[in-house]
Amino acid sequence: MISTAAEGLNYSYIEIDYLNLDVDEPNESNVFDTNFDNGGGFGIDASCKFNGNFFVYGSYSETEADFNFRDHTNAFVPGYTYVLFFNLGVGYILSMSERSDIVLRAGYADIKFNDFDSGTTNDPDVNDFRDDPSDGYTLDAKLRSQLTDNIETSIGLRYLDIEDIGGISLIANVMYEFNQNCGLNVNLDAGDELMVWRLGVRYSF
Repeated sequence: MISTAAEGLNYSYIEIDYLNLDVDEPNESNVFDTNFDNGGGFGIDASCKFNGNFFVYGSYSETEADFNFRDHTNAFVPGYTYVLFFNLGVGYILSMSERSDIVLRAGYADIKFNDFDSGTTNDPDVNDFRDDPSDGYTLDAKLRSQLTDNIETSIGLRYLDIEDIGGISLIANVMYEFNQNCGLNVNLDAGDELMVWRLGVRYSF
């Protein structure tokens, strides 16, 4: 009988992260002098296994984003906003060996930009960024492995479709496990229009 998950790989956990998020919004160069969304913040990531090979997952993050805006006098004005990202879905575990799984995930995703705080303009292009109904979905496929008793890794691909932001990205992580419950995790999601890296502490249960 094939096991539901590789030995040492836990699909029930909660993780608190510091993260850096960069979104390349279409046409942002027509409004902003530089990428407006190159800020850092914090996030939470959780997963819970149920019914053998299935698990549910969710994540939420909030990053503060700095930008330079060119006003009607052609002067540069500093400002900032908040980028909010939410993801919720279900996953399936396909055991490949005693130490490796293929992990498939599909979920709802939403990214929003809060009010822009520059205090100098009513430019309609900026209002377009503020009124942002961007939601869609993500599809993941990755290989997750327990390399040693203390080191876990994964690598795979993600397809993201959120309004005008989307495409295929490389996803990967390396986690050092202090014991069976606690670990330090580094996570990367590298795409053309969305790039996120995370450094976090995970508690598995």
